[in-house]
Amino acid sequence: MASSSKLLFSLFSLLQITLSLSSTLFLPLHKDTDRNQYLTRIYHGSKLMEASLVVDLNSPFLWLDCSSSQKQITTVNCRSIQCTSAAPNSCPSNSDRSCSIPLQNPTTGVSAFGELVEGTVSFRDDEVSAVDSFLFSCAPSILLSGLPSSSKGVLGLGRTRIGAISQISHFFEYPKKFSLCLSSENGMILDGNDEIEVFKSMIYTPLLDNGDSSYSINLKSVKIQNKKLDVEESLLSSIKISTIDPYSKMETRVYQEFVRAFVMEAESLNMPRVQPIGGFDYCYDIKGTTKVPIINLELQSEMVKWRIFGHNSMVKINEDVMCLGFLDGGYDLGNSISIILGGHQLEDNLLEFDLGSSMLGFSSSLLKKQTSCSQLSSLHRGSIQSL
Repeated sequence: MASSSKLLFSLFSLLQITLSLSSTLFLPLHKDTDRNQYLTRIYHGSKLMEASLVVDLNSPFLWLDCSSSQKQITTVNCRSIQCTSAAPNSCPSNSDRSCSIPLQNPTTGVSAFGELVEGTVSFRDDEVSAVDSFLFSCAPSILLSGLPSSSKGVLGLGRTRIGAISQISHFFEYPKKFSLCLSSENGMILDGNDEIEVFKSMIYTPLLDNGDSSYSINLKSVKIQNKKLDVEESLLSSIKISTIDPYSKMETRVYQEFVRAFVMEAESLNMPRVQPIGGFDYCYDIKGTTKVPIINLELQSEMVKWRIFGHNSMVKINEDVMCLGFLDGGYDLGNSISIILGGHQLEDNLLEFDLGSSMLGFSSSLLKKQTSCSQLSSLHRGSIQSL
């Protein structure tokens, strides 16, 4: 009888997950290890041609090289509501020209203007998720320079009225939120509803309004091994979350105190120091290390902590050496940013961006919960393919 009850419970749980996944948009991610960028794919045009795109959490638009699909898109007039939403005040009075919007390559910083268009976009290689009037921008080929060779553009997930997330929410009638799980293997983006257990134990903190499309959160203090950094409070203002920066950057004065404290704690844990390598400043012998200092980022209060363990704080260079994956970002990171939390520090951390309530949910390391982004991605991929 007990075994029958367990079987019924397992079947119910599987059914609950499957029903949830059927109302969820799933985008698989993979990491380009040469460029340390995360890519997904979409399908566009009437023939649903595949396009690999770099995922940029903070870019405002989806843009791509449209050279192979010019006949399958419609230009948007600069006096239209769509153009006004994308680029306010960009259209001269009484003009009938097409809508031109500013774009930027997030890895090189090169800027250019692209043409706002609408066309068919699908997020799977079938017509089930196809949208006939999805807004995106056709970019000049110069903007592809510096992106992974397989990439045809950028999937911008930024907070804008015609951003990819806003459009997905509108067309599919999903809540205006999405989840991101980066991995060195297989990650994912989810948009819609989800009932996976780890979502129920997430910690939430407010998203700040910086007046742009970026995502940032409060930062009150930084602790290493539960010891607070001796940094002026005025230097600790906010953390920007980035999928483009491979490793975290800190404002110079914060970084100097951070590495001083980290090195001291590493010495107390008997971590053998070795010569710097790979562009990192502080490196250690893997084989001689059993523990790594734990980093706590305290957000709006001491009760809300983002914990960074060795898996995310250290970068494995080879079989013998690992290095601290935090870099000196200079005296000005922009918009009063103290820390840019980069891709390596985000890997195997589940993040939920709720644009409706302006909140960020985070799990800290999934590895401490006996799972990973790759495992969650495989679960979703397999379940969705079986629907």
